[in-house]
Amino acid sequence: MGDEDRRKRAAEQEARALRALESIRNGGDLGKETLDLSNEYSDGLGTRVAAWFRGARRRKD
Repeated sequence: MGDEDRRKRAAEQEARALRALESIRNGGDLGKETLDLSNEYSDGLGTRVAAWFRGARRRKD
């Protein structure tokens, strides 16, 4: 993943977090918003870790 992809992903994460904060300020469910953010982050991290392991396994063969 290049620097541009990292910057784009960071900007998307920041925008999502700001939307969650705005929702909470407007009476949204704090627990739901934080759980959604956490799940999005952990799902993305899991995907990246799995891709890294697949690449490492291919390099080993």
